Amino acid sequence: MKLFFGSVIIIVAGFSVNKDVFYNKAYDGVTTVTDIISIYPVDTFYFKRTMRDYAHHLCYKNEDALTSQNISVVDCVSKLDDKKTECEKKVFRLAPLNLETELEVLDYSRQYTQCTLPYKYIYG
Repeated sequence: MKLFFGSVIIIVAGFSVNKDVFYNKAYDGVTTVTDIISIYPVDTFYFKRTMRDYAHHLCYKNEDALTSQNISVVDCVSKLDDKKTECEKKVFRLAPLNLETELEVLDYSRQYTQCTLPYKYIYG
């Protein structure tokens, strides 16, 4: 029984650390979402998932800008999680099934991040 609980605690701790490492390292060196996308056309469902992850990254990457506005990274991520469904419906409601060009990707990316993360000085 102790072994079972110990295993569960190790798995949960590992997942927590892995999640934190993912959001802090996965997009290092990325300046725009188009640096992540390499093949066009881009499936809109894949793009939505990528944007969710990228928006989380922006909260961590812009910690100094958020702190200057008295917003913590936790608050930023919480707001993102609260608004992601609403913003996906708003931004992608009339989106095509595939985004054909880099310009379309940048436009939808900008709309999504402005909707989910309406803070000043958040760059990505």
